[in-house]
Amino acid sequence: MALPSPPPGRPPSPMSGEPLKLKQLIPIHLVHEQDEGISNNGGRVLCSVSQKRITTQETIAIKSSGQVMLASVFNELAKPTMTCPVTGKKFKDKDVIKLIKGKSGFAASGNVEAKKYNPTLT
Repeated sequence: MALPSPPPGRPPSPMSGEPLKLKQLIPIHLVHEQDEGISNNGGRVLCSVSQKRITTQETIAIKSSGQVMLASVFNELAKPTMTCPVTGKKFKDKDVIKLIKGKSGFAASGNVEAKKYNPTLT
């Protein structure tokens, strides 16, 4: 019986399939909701500026500061001045990363279309 090939030394990029380099990774700072009975990193993620819970809203990460915030907060506070509201660091348009929301099996997480089925006897 042949052994499976060993895993790659570096994980592949989900976009290009090429091995990832350390300089391509971006550290981000997540703010977690602190609930009793939940471990330190087990809480839900909050916007670093407004402290609102991030669920399926549009979310922005700023590459230079690593802060994650809701797109509405970003457009209102950070984008006009091009300064991170948490750290005070200046950023450029290329430092803004739009995070893609996760999908789930529940109907409330995306666009849902319902059509009425009218069977016909032929």
